[in-house]
Amino acid sequence: MKSNTFKEYIQPVVVLVAICLVITFALAFVNGITAPIIEENAKRAAEAARIELLPSATSFEQYTGDLLVYTPDAVFVTDCYTANDGGMVVTVSTKSFGGALVEMVGIDANGAITGVKVMSHADTKGLGTKAHDAAYVSQYAGVDTLANAENIKGESAVGFISGATISSNGVYQGVCAALEQFKAVGGAK
Repeated sequence: MKSNTFKEYIQPVVVLVAICLVITFALAFVNGITAPIIEENAKRAAEAARIELLPSATSFEQYTGDLLVYTPDAVFVTDCYTANDGGMVVTVSTKSFGGALVEMVGIDANGAITGVKVMSHADTKGLGTKAHDAAYVSQYAGVDTLANAENIKGESAVGFISGATISSNGVYQGVCAALEQFKAVGGAK
């Protein structure tokens, strides 16, 4: 039997490369259409969360000063908004069990936490996400000082979820970073 190298080896490679190029351009086109919509939806969700966390405020202004890096590559402030009523809403990224955890922390003009909301996470559904539930994070409301311990187990003001200590600790360290950002700004102005 006669072997045809082009049909056996080269033609399938050319076809696969062509398919990959078409798919790549199609994905880039769809991304170009959806990226602005996704960005706008994320902005709306963040604004709604700020209003939820600090309901006494009627407007917010983005803080343009230095943002706190609590622990390099692990716990850091990603944005900070001051409110017209003297409060502040701080967005913090922390490490949790499944990876990055992004949370927003509302702080009133007196430096007391008004609320905590987990915006995104990669933790295990079920036990790990119990540390993100409204019932769990509500324990931070009214707290104005935390021990700034490396681990939530050293904190007496709030509790942790047994079996989800790393997730609990991620939320805790984010709240500590938010309170430190509030102090670094000198309170909301």
